[in-house]
Amino acid sequence: MSYRNFIIVAGLSFLADQLTKLWVVSHLYPFDTIKVLGDFLRFYLVYNTRGVFGISFGGGITYYILPIVGIGLIIYFARKMKHPIYSIAFGMILGGALGNLLDRIRLGKVVDFIDMGIGDIRWYTYNVADALIVIAVFLLFLAESKKR
Repeated sequence: MSYRNFIIVAGLSFLADQLTKLWVVSHLYPFDTIKVLGDFLRFYLVYNTRGVFGISFGGGITYYILPIVGIGLIIYFARKMKHPIYSIAFGMILGGALGNLLDRIRLGKVVDFIDMGIGDIRWYTYNVADALIVIAVFLLFLAESKKR
């Protein structure tokens, strides 16, 4: 049952990521802004040609190989997990990783559009895949801390 949950969550996560990116790309030009919650939360279309948080870590083929290795590891570990929280978290990570990898393969870059901050103090622009991965990592830390 847990592996089934993993697959369902991964599929839904991937779908949510890709549908939101499709919507944003069809409604915004690069660097256009839609205010969602005033200046605090807005949609701001940018394309990330680099890695996580826009950080360069080798470039080129590295941006394809690392996610593929990560996806393989996620699938490997997810098959061994029995608790539902791990299935959900690993499913969110897999769906997010697949969403960003598909962008790289299709576009050569990742679609980012969620922009948060106050005034000139802004977080890195990110997407639903990134948000799901961060939430999942938090869930994994929480689950592991409950074991102790």
